[in-house]
Amino acid sequence: MNKSLYTLLAALLLCFNLQAQDYDYSQQRQGRYFVKLRNGQVVYANKLQYKSPIFKQDFFLLDDSLKYSPEMVDVYQSDDGYFARVAAGNRFDSFAKRVLEGPRISKFYTTTIDYSAMGYNPYGYGMPRTSRRRIYFFSKDNGPLMTFDQNNLEQALADNASSMVLLQRHKRERVISTVMGIAGAGLLTVGILSSSQSSTNPNSVNISPVVYAGAGLIALPLVMNLFRKDKLTQAVEVYNYQIRQ
Repeated sequence: MNKSLYTLLAALLLCFNLQAQDYDYSQQRQGRYFVKLRNGQVVYANKLQYKSPIFKQDFFLLDDSLKYSPEMVDVYQSDDGYFARVAAGNRFDSFAKRVLEGPRISKFYTTTIDYSAMGYNPYGYGMPRTSRRRIYFFSKDNGPLMTFDQNNLEQALADNASSMVLLQRHKRERVISTVMGIAGAGLLTVGILSSSQSSTNPNSVNISPVVYAGAGLIALPLVMNLFRKDKLTQAVEVYNYQIRQ
């Protein structure tokens, strides 16, 4: 009896090992990465690279053999993460990277470069200064990407009361910050106009206390934002969490 039981257990373990090996082989054959084309076709690969050759069109290279133009690709998964198309075109920045994955709402971002006017120096005009900033998007139910802002999120999260409460708080905080900024700018202007030249020292100016009050009122919302949680993202997280429940 015991011998039969051992034989049965051994057979079960062998069966499980074979299934695991088949699964690993299937995963390896299918590929860890993929591109999903605009026509819905999904192509898997174990190696995915984005190439930008000089004087030639950019392309995705899969397993060192298959090439696809970026304008043919809708989404792709690589070593760098999961990316979805955010704009028409055939450039790398036509795709946004996913930073929050949810059962229904996912958050993405892309990076843009802002160019400022050329600054003047004693030797002439210098090179234009550049700065990078992130632009955020979101997708609901794997749909097209939309700008991650108050109006779009209100429409997407309208069926969740808890998320809507957070969005309303965000709107209220923005209004308060705007009012404080306008009031601070007004006080700062009044303070500068009311500042006067010192009677004892012609080279100095008596700065009105209103200037400091205005500057403080302008800076206060900026400081508060450093410690305030992003309620737009919180609203999405709450939405996804309650969906999982």
